[in-house]
Amino acid sequence: MRDTALKELIHEVYASNYRVYGARKIWRELNRQGHAVARCTVERLMRELGIAGAVRGNRT
Repeated sequence: MRDTALKELIHEVYASNYRVYGARKIWRELNRQGHAVARCTVERLMRELGIAGAVRGNRT
């Protein structure tokens, strides 16, 4: 029950930030908004949703 609500919040934060936020930034944003959630939970739910943050750096 809590996971489904968190998945919606995670997807909302992810989409509103140009689909570049990773687990750490989403976790920090959710905690700023007042949703007490563990980072490992955000990571797990992001894996279930199939979303990942943008990877910066050189492409080789």
